[in-house]
Amino acid sequence: MLAGAPGLAGGRAQWSARTSGGAAGGGEDGTGLPRLLRERRLWSKARSSAFWEIVRVKAFSPWEWTENFRVSPATFDYLCSQLRSAIQRRDTNMRRAIPADVRLAMTLWRLGACTEYRAVEQLFGVSRSTVCKILRDVCEAVVAILTPAYICPPDPVEVAAGNGFPLPQLAGVLGSLHIPIRAPNENAAGYYNRHGWHSLVVQAAVDSRGCFWDINVGCPGRVTDTQVLCTSELYQRAQEGELFPGGSQEVQGVQVPVYLLGSCSYPFLPWLMRPYRDEVLTPAQQRFNEYAAAARTVVGVAFGRLRGRWRCLTKRNDTDVSFLPTLVAACCTLHNVCEARGDVFQACWMEEGQQQQERDEHPFIEGEEEDAEAVGIRDALSSALRG
Repeated sequence: MLAGAPGLAGGRAQWSARTSGGAAGGGEDGTGLPRLLRERRLWSKARSSAFWEIVRVKAFSPWEWTENFRVSPATFDYLCSQLRSAIQRRDTNMRRAIPADVRLAMTLWRLGACTEYRAVEQLFGVSRSTVCKILRDVCEAVVAILTPAYICPPDPVEVAAGNGFPLPQLAGVLGSLHIPIRAPNENAAGYYNRHGWHSLVVQAAVDSRGCFWDINVGCPGRVTDTQVLCTSELYQRAQEGELFPGGSQEVQGVQVPVYLLGSCSYPFLPWLMRPYRDEVLTPAQQRFNEYAAAARTVVGVAFGRLRGRWRCLTKRNDTDVSFLPTLVAACCTLHNVCEARGDVFQACWMEEGQQQQERDEHPFIEGEEEDAEAVGIRDALSSALRG
């Protein structure tokens, strides 16, 4: 029905009367239809982007900006400059493309607030399907452009110089995190973890600054820490001696390689140390366990800050399982960007995000034989520690 007309016939009568004079007058051609009815128009729902227009002129204070987008204004501008070429789209004859900064803002809002798509739709004035597509596009751009630069192994020279850990030759702490997910249609039982909910496992190596330098995402929640490790590229490279080649140093007469520190749920290897678990420990062994416990705090803090900043990782995620590894990797990369740029982390975010960390570890392996070389390396490290 035409706006302002009582009906289609009445509308035609009005427009025919106004354009009497036929094709020469611009109203009708050989079809006998008025021009208004001959034109094909693209229908789209009217939406408002007033919210973003107000925000972008810096109506938010720096605190409000960080609270809502989880990054500082300066870091937002940095991310936009790095990702613009990958996430910007061209205008078409039918519609104008959503600007790169709006695309980035929608993604950060969704990752940080864990809000429903319809809430983002209303705030930014775009359709729900567009929000989903933009989230994928921006996360894929973050992984493709920023992940190689921000998630990479540390320099062995820095590790040998101390690297901020209390233990010598320690490159990082290994830990795992379970991300709650909706039960997938396929292999739902495989994702059902020992805590009684469906999850996806994130394995990460963390440096002394609380940044991730290796991540492995995608294993179902039912698998153990050891199983996750053995399927990772990190394990393959370390087993072949390619992770930190030529980084060994002599400690108490023993060649100690650059190594990682894990909990008792991980295997005990020359490049992967873990605490002593005997009931009776010597003073040196007890001291090593204390140093190891102090070093391992960084992984809990890193995971807490990751989930505190990006709250989409704290609640049951309804994103497609096939896309989740990309989303989680993007969150880990953005965490590193924020940490490297010194963005303020609100203390209340940690309280929101660190509720499950203590129960995410698998128990240690009973009856496992310890690697003789690994035992010698750990004993040399414990002897070298000062009380």
